[in-house]
Amino acid sequence: MELPTNITDIRELLRTRFPLAQAAELTPAAEIHTGVTCLDQMGMQAGRLHEIVCHGRAAGAGLLLSALLDGGGQEIKQPVALVDGADVFNPLDISAETRERLLWLRCRDAAQAVKGADLLLRDGNMPRVLMDLILCPDSTVRRIPAQVWHRLRMLAEKSGALCCVFTAFQTVPCVRSRLVLKLPHGLDALDRPRAELAAQLRGAVVCRGIGGETALRTSGLPLPLPLPLPLAAAG
Repeated sequence: MELPTNITDIRELLRTRFPLAQAAELTPAAEIHTGVTCLDQMGMQAGRLHEIVCHGRAAGAGLLLSALLDGGGQEIKQPVALVDGADVFNPLDISAETRERLLWLRCRDAAQAVKGADLLLRDGNMPRVLMDLILCPDSTVRRIPAQVWHRLRMLAEKSGALCCVFTAFQTVPCVRSRLVLKLPHGLDALDRPRAELAAQLRGAVVCRGIGGETALRTSGLPLPLPLPLPLAAAG
């Protein structure tokens, strides 16, 4: 199969591969439940931008990514897009049913991943867009200007899509909520079921209210409120 080479071809591929996505009625501000405690405490919503901060893959990023790709407690499983910033995703980590409705964008770097997420949100065909930047070099992620994140937030609101960004450090300045995981699993986790490991993940959740105030919810052990990290200007 010949891969699309321009925006028009990509949009046509989306419409052909996921025809039901265009007709799906998204309800902004509707909370999305996955069955994973720390994710559900985020109050993840359609039409909002969220961030999950994992200090390395051992912190549980793959487990949470799989839970969001799967769709959790949704009665009707919708198409989902994964923007893979470092091309590290293993499709065997998810079920065959999930792979059937997955659009996987394999990117070379963070800059290409941002462009891919922008395209998907602007096109409006995907109810859920996930972007994984955890293994992208820190320097390339810090070079993403703040206005780019604000644009993605506005595109998510306009399209009614859930957009969640996975990062290795606090990066996105305009998220609705942020989960910070800081309790990596040990070597004994290799012999335990993935569902059990996901249920045991713990972290701190920062939610932004209507008035701009921040509230802290904690899942498990108390963790400090993450400090803002300045983004470097684009070079």
